[in-house]
Amino acid sequence: PPELEKQIDTSVTFADLQAAPGNYVGRVVMVGGVVIKAKRTKDQTEIEVLQLPTEGGGPSTTDRLRSEGRFLAVREEFLDPATVPPGTPITVIGVVSGSTTKPLDDSEYTYPVLDIKHLIDWSTVASQRSGESAATFYGPYYSPFGYWGRPYGYYPYFGRPSPFFTQPRPPSPPPPPRQNIPPRFRKR
Repeated sequence: PPELEKQIDTSVTFADLQAAPGNYVGRVVMVGGVVIKAKRTKDQTEIEVLQLPTEGGGPSTTDRLRSEGRFLAVREEFLDPATVPPGTPITVIGVVSGSTTKPLDDSEYTYPVLDIKHLIDWSTVASQRSGESAATFYGPYYSPFGYWGRPYGYYPYFGRPSPFFTQPRPPSPPPPPRQNIPPRFRKR
């Protein structure tokens, strides 16, 4: 949403956030990447994301070697982890809430944590743009799942439908004109 776009602090790079998440607490940032896993904890849904460079809001590459690290995107309101399966390309607009350290294989890893204000699932957007029936296009500021989080900083509300525009199919060509063919010459 345009109101949220104005709040994004574009001066914060992911490398800065990764190095010192505590310095950016309270700032709104936009980070893209690929979902590693999502799970529901006691109080929130937690999405572990492998960061990837972004371009135009979405991940600009699928080359995981270009990643600068991982982050956690969290949402207190219910979000079914099955809606963001591993490998899903996403962009998160969220408020930096600090960091958390968790085990990663045989070591400890410090994750920057973002409270989700808006989440875009790019695979859903792409599939809807290439659909053959009436094509549903979400504007560049709308998530295919609606607005996640607090609309424009007000009361918690989930489920508000996203604005969209539906393009009808082009009309089919008219049938060929009927010709007067005697019945004995028509194919049966």
